[in-house]
Amino acid sequence: MKRQSLSRNFAYQFLYQILILVIPLVLSPYLTRTLHETALGVYTYANSIAYYFIMFSMLGISRHGQRVISQNCKDELSLRKTFWSLFYVHAIVSVMVLSAYIIFVCFFVKNYKSIYIIESFYVLSALFDITWFFYGIENFKSVVIKNAIVKIAECILIFLLIKSPKDLWIYTLICAAGVLIGQAVMLPQAMHMIKPVQVSIKDMTVHLKPLFVFSISVIAVSLYTVFDKILLGILTNADNVAFYEYANKIISIPKTVITVIGTVMFPRACKMVVLGDWKGQKRYIQYSFMLTSCIGMAALFGLLAIAKPFAILYYGESFAVTGRIMMAMSPLVYIIGTGDILRTQFLIPNHMDKQFNLCIMFNAIINIIVSVSLIPALGIFGVILGTVLAELFGILFQIIVCRQFVKVKEIIIPLLPFVVIGLVMFLVIRTMICIMDNSFISLIVQISVGGLIYLLLATVYIMTFYKEIRKKVIDRFSR
Repeated sequence: MKRQSLSRNFAYQFLYQILILVIPLVLSPYLTRTLHETALGVYTYANSIAYYFIMFSMLGISRHGQRVISQNCKDELSLRKTFWSLFYVHAIVSVMVLSAYIIFVCFFVKNYKSIYIIESFYVLSALFDITWFFYGIENFKSVVIKNAIVKIAECILIFLLIKSPKDLWIYTLICAAGVLIGQAVMLPQAMHMIKPVQVSIKDMTVHLKPLFVFSISVIAVSLYTVFDKILLGILTNADNVAFYEYANKIISIPKTVITVIGTVMFPRACKMVVLGDWKGQKRYIQYSFMLTSCIGMAALFGLLAIAKPFAILYYGESFAVTGRIMMAMSPLVYIIGTGDILRTQFLIPNHMDKQFNLCIMFNAIINIIVSVSLIPALGIFGVILGTVLAELFGILFQIIVCRQFVKVKEIIIPLLPFVVIGLVMFLVIRTMICIMDNSFISLIVQISVGGLIYLLLATVYIMTFYKEIRKKVIDRFSR
């Protein structure tokens, strides 16, 4: 099966990530002023509960599915058997989980039951999620185009229909149905590409162990991503959940862009392991560290510079605290990106699932202990500190596991130049803030000038010290 080039896959993923990050940027100030913090907190809390059921529906199919599809894509019969055996297992589990969610809503949900009922569409979407297949064959174009259209339609409907906190159920319906439609539209294309084939019970059960192994890590990850919001809702109030969520929406912009590297490189790394191409795998990991350092430091120093005025101008005075929350969360962009490289380009492709799960479980334990201990005293910042400490431990653990293949200096050396460049950008932006008025136009100018300075300095550094990249760029322009 023909695969797309890495450059095309990066382009499609980056364009899609830019779209799904721009849409929340456009929607967020509108939602904070129409739905307000309490309604948004209720939605975030209910959505987090529904996400846990989706997580059990998906098991570990996102990673395991990509890995086995990428390893079998050259043999048509093997690919068909792998896809359909995985799809049947996934479908059975998804139906069981959806039934469990309906029972949960009927018997255990007392407040805002209508919101939880609408979220059942979100839970149902897991049944149709076959993104793992398209990513496994390195066909990112199909996923990106179809989902982009759905996201744009969602955005238009929200602006047209959401006018007050009473419209919370409409907002929930738009978001849940959007996810469902986005997943369902992928199924016909997959059915056309992979003709049905008879599979045995043995073909299906062979996937159960790796799916279970990966599901452990998915559950553990959720304990310091999604579960943070549930802890805040239990130990504090819905307003804090909204503040945390809307600060996290801004942090998710660079964080999502940075994880595109792992998303695109994962199936290629799996193929390199099968072929025994260790030099190629090593080269791509080094480039990934460089890209992660570049994006991570831009996000860190940029957020430290503009987070406070941005929060007030963008979300409104009632969400001013999100500025300080964003500043505290900013290191996570680089930390999570670095850990993602080690996981997606070395541990998982090399079938080091046990080490991967141990790392994630230790992360979750550290995060829960620290968060529960500090939330009563520090509130939202207790959650953030727990997440940062957990992610730092994860990087340390993975470096120890990968020490014979990845050296510490290979992570630190690409980082240092971008720290200097980021500091220059930070000083320029802070100087502009001191001499300019506090307006939205001033903020745009500050971000634009700071971003341009960072981009120019980073480009000069990369083109000077990375000869292979410079050669490819020159060759591309020459053609």
